Amino acid sequence: MKIAGIIAEYNPFHNGHALLIKKAREQGAECIVAVMSGNFVQRGEPALFRNDVRVRAALEGGADLVLRLPVNCAVSGAKSFALGAAEVLDALGCVDTLVFGSECADTGLLCRAAELIESEEVQNAIAEEIKTGIMFANAREKAVMKYSPECGGILKNPNDILAIEYISALKKLGSKIMPHAVRREGAEHDSVFSGGSIASASYIRNIIINGGNWSEFVPENVFRVLSEASGEQKITDFSKYETAVLYRLRTASAQEIALCPDVSEGIENRIVSAAKEASTLDELYSKVKTKRYSHARIRRIILSLFLGITSEMQAAGAAYIGVCGFSGRGASLLKGAYESASLPIITKASELKNAGEKAKMIYEAECRAGDIYALLTDTTGSCSATLREIPVKN
Repeated sequence: MKIAGIIAEYNPFHNGHALLIKKAREQGAECIVAVMSGNFVQRGEPALFRNDVRVRAALEGGADLVLRLPVNCAVSGAKSFALGAAEVLDALGCVDTLVFGSECADTGLLCRAAELIESEEVQNAIAEEIKTGIMFANAREKAVMKYSPECGGILKNPNDILAIEYISALKKLGSKIMPHAVRREGAEHDSVFSGGSIASASYIRNIIINGGNWSEFVPENVFRVLSEASGEQKITDFSKYETAVLYRLRTASAQEIALCPDVSEGIENRIVSAAKEASTLDELYSKVKTKRYSHARIRRIILSLFLGITSEMQAAGAAYIGVCGFSGRGASLLKGAYESASLPIITKASELKNAGEKAKMIYEAECRAGDIYALLTDTTGSCSATLREIPVKN
């Protein structure tokens, strides 16, 4: 392992993330490349801190090169999220290992599970289970359990599920990048409790929002970066987000919603109906939720509508490599990557000129998302900030 890739949101960067980077270095990684979601994240909401703040935190936390996961992939379901991120790393042309946290920490088992899930027999079994009216995740788990209880057992673990998607994405791309699982330590994903000095990102976000002390859960140098942004009121005001989304939903048609990713079976009509009655987003999500549609899936559909992300955009994947920041080691790696990359490397807007129409479409969506995000922070930001962005140097 010389160049390790990590797929993350760093919302926010914490001790668990630092530990993963440390373990990657202990196992031979000379350079860490992180593909990070931008201003909006996969759980279907804005990031707590804006993109450039989180990039600076990632570099302080040990990453050498931070690349952007395009917004069309960042706000999608696990499969498209993983595929888009793997595509960015693979396109760089120099990453040899993908390192990720895992509850089971068994790379071989995760690979077997990924292969089993993609088999025709299991795909047919999943389709049969879905006919009973259960959600896809439950259908997949039940189908895999029939063929391998060992593989089916890890499908209860959120990090293992995402790890399987990473492995499947690498295989789909025909990538030479090798997967490498590292045991997740501390608090469980989305846990409301901390596990010593390692807490879940959701737990830390709640402390920050409520004005508590969260310094013990993040590296000291990262805490300085994030606390400075928090002190300047440059974090998301979720009440602004809620009002803006409810407004957008009350003015949306079922036809508009139907263009968003993951919409089927007339769920767009349930969303339109619920939007006329709901006074909060939680109320809206509860009204729309069905046995087949989880809260997370509904949040992503609604966020996609809010940002103008269509199924066509999601299918475009990663059309360029967006550079967000780098250290000295990262700058050296990036210099060599211009020779090995299979997608255009973009460090500023002017470089999109010859990147192709698909890249321009995704970048326009990125800029639109940035302009919307600027309205959602405690201190309202300016428009066109994405167009003016240059990589953060550490």
